[in-house]
Amino acid sequence: MKRNFFYFAWREFIRSASKNKNMATKGVLIFLALYFSLIGTVMGFQLAGNMANVPDKMKAFNALIFIYAGFDLVMRIMVQNLPTFGFQPFMIIPVKRKRIARYMLNKSLLHFFNVLPLFLLLPFTFKIAVNELAAPVLAAWLGSLVLMIFVNHFLAIYIKWRTNESDVLFYGFLATAAGIAALQYFGLVNINEAFGKIFDFIIANPPAALIFPLLIAALYLLNQNYINNRFYLDELSQKKKEGKAHDFSWLNNVGSYGQMLSLEVKMILRNKRSKSSAVMSLLFMFYGLLIYRDYKPDGPEFILVLGGMFMTGIFSMMYGQFFPAWHGKYYPLLMAQNVKMKQVLQSAFFLMAATNIVFYLLSLGYMYITPKVLYVHFVVMLYNVGVNSWVIFALGLNSRKAIELNQRAAFNYQGVGATQWLMTFPILFGPLAIFGLISWAFGNIAAYIIFGALGLIGIILHPKLIDYFTGQYLKRKYKMIAGYKAT
Repeated sequence: MKRNFFYFAWREFIRSASKNKNMATKGVLIFLALYFSLIGTVMGFQLAGNMANVPDKMKAFNALIFIYAGFDLVMRIMVQNLPTFGFQPFMIIPVKRKRIARYMLNKSLLHFFNVLPLFLLLPFTFKIAVNELAAPVLAAWLGSLVLMIFVNHFLAIYIKWRTNESDVLFYGFLATAAGIAALQYFGLVNINEAFGKIFDFIIANPPAALIFPLLIAALYLLNQNYINNRFYLDELSQKKKEGKAHDFSWLNNVGSYGQMLSLEVKMILRNKRSKSSAVMSLLFMFYGLLIYRDYKPDGPEFILVLGGMFMTGIFSMMYGQFFPAWHGKYYPLLMAQNVKMKQVLQSAFFLMAATNIVFYLLSLGYMYITPKVLYVHFVVMLYNVGVNSWVIFALGLNSRKAIELNQRAAFNYQGVGATQWLMTFPILFGPLAIFGLISWAFGNIAAYIIFGALGLIGIILHPKLIDYFTGQYLKRKYKMIAGYKAT
């Protein structure tokens, strides 16, 4: 049956309508895997060279393990996909659920993140550790490090499963990770040294390495039990939570555009993916604490422009990168209703403009660092509304992947395609390059005037631009519907 599972998975892959797209994506991933393997090998030899003159080499290396283990765990939760399998057809035939669960977990072990640490670990092992440890001790120490990789693997899967189900657990995990990082950063607790003592103890007592197989077995059973408890059709269709009622009837007084805007806001607040994007946008308001922390009154104003682009326009970027894919699952129905495309675009423009203004007002708190924030962020906000909004609409013409609204936005790359990756250049790097060139040629004042003028022109001409993009979206309506149906 295990062989059949792999056979069915292979047939599902080669018969997929998006096979060619998947192959192109896998080609890019293979290139990235080779690149990071090379980087890991170089870093491994560099680390071994840097520790050549350290008195207690093994203790120093063990103290660094927590840094990699923590970074690896976070990256797995962000990037690593959860094990999936179309098990519904097997529910009507005599196949044990435990067998399907074991297949899913065993298949998940074939992941690049389980190989990458070896490129960093093996250079140090063969250059330093073989000369420091006896053969039995070396085997126990190296084995414990390799097994720790799989502890991280199953721990990341379980955390990602549970945090996908509960917002409380998700934000609790973020708070815990931030708290641990803060304790280490401010020197309140030396977590690196404490974690390294585990491996120091294994070097002194090699049988202690058996703790890692026990941890793997416990996490494996925990994940298996989690999957088994969800192998029911009613579990798949059952609503975990009932949506909260949101009253935005006051927007209906604005007219037909207000009615569509009301539906847009309800869509954002009632669905996990869109609501998570909105919450993450608010968290980005603290980005200024990082880039403005060491800003001097006579510092480069380019830093303020960069911060302004992020903080005033972050919601437009996160919301706009998936426009109109937010409506992809019901886009054919939307197009069949008495809803004009102009209303859809106008409501999206009003939403992005309003959030830019709100986020600008929130960012004025950074005036305690420098009063320049008042006018720099204002000019950047005008540019975001009057120029970047139209760039978002232009890139949205190539949208072909529908968004799963019931999934979380953080650590989720469903629906992300080339358009979303390319959007960074015209929306963020493009304006920064323009500002830098104008500022270099004519000075900061001229750059601010041109930036603000471009934004105002885009705002004034927005009725004409809305009409233009309405025609473009109508021309591509059927291609977009076909693309959304294929995902």
